[in-house]
Amino acid sequence: MFQRIVDTFFNPVIEVLVAARDRLDYISMVAARGLSLDYFLGPVSMLGPEWRALISSVVASAFLLITVLVARKGYGIYLSLKEGVKWW
Repeated sequence: MFQRIVDTFFNPVIEVLVAARDRLDYISMVAARGLSLDYFLGPVSMLGPEWRALISSVVASAFLLITVLVARKGYGIYLSLKEGVKWW
């Protein structure tokens, strides 16, 4: 009986974690394929391999920078919430 009570509390949490893990697995498969700029930026593909490499590097750098900024903002929100709960 106690196990069923505990399962009612933890099953939703476990389901969310399993869904997040599955989604991350899918994202890693998509990321492994890479991003073809030829599909999105048609005129850039006519510039030559050096320019394509430069533009790909700029896009990858911008994506990495945005990812880091979003992670830092998320961590800041986490610290704010943690500090708010601390003073309750």
